[in-house]
Amino acid sequence: MSHHFLLSRPLVLAALLATGAACMAPAVHAEGSAPSPRKTRSGSVEMIRSVLEVVSVDEKSRRLSLKRDDGNTLSLVASPSVRNIGQIHGGDFVVAEYGRAQAVSIKRISGNGAGNEGKTPPAPPAKGKTATARNAKVVHSIVADIIAIDDKKGFATLKGSKDNVIDVVVTDRKALAAVKIGDQVRLDYTDAVAISLKPARSKR
Repeated sequence: MSHHFLLSRPLVLAALLATGAACMAPAVHAEGSAPSPRKTRSGSVEMIRSVLEVVSVDEKSRRLSLKRDDGNTLSLVASPSVRNIGQIHGGDFVVAEYGRAQAVSIKRISGNGAGNEGKTPPAPPAKGKTATARNAKVVHSIVADIIAIDDKKGFATLKGSKDNVIDVVVTDRKALAAVKIGDQVRLDYTDAVAISLKPARSKR
């Protein structure tokens, strides 16, 4: 009987190993479905990834207007890592991965002026530094309503009069604490930047 037990042990061990390998095998997901909006991280910057409809593309400035599921639009600037911008056209659906716009300042105001937008030229570079396409950021100014705030992460979402939505990171937590949802504010901000724009395999 002990001889039979010794012969069976390798068979039992092989069966256990096969079972463990099956448990550790990665799950296979069906391809072709549109990814739901999700948040990933690129370095220390939290990125947003979702399927958006292209409204317009300015290839020269690399600026795109994109429509979200809720019908609101957002504006993104394609980073140098996006090399297929010439192949993207209005009406296309893309899987966009992008970071939030950066708030330079945010202040509550009174009166009606939502949607008034302008541009402020970038500050001159510090001595010893050469201005490049990467650091010569344009600061935009808009009057809009706050529709969402995440105090923990320092995020805010604002909506202008033309259904344009801006997701911003507000590093000045005191300024963020001084405003609330429903307030009309003047926001100075730099562009949200897309690091990837890929054709969507299916519409949303």
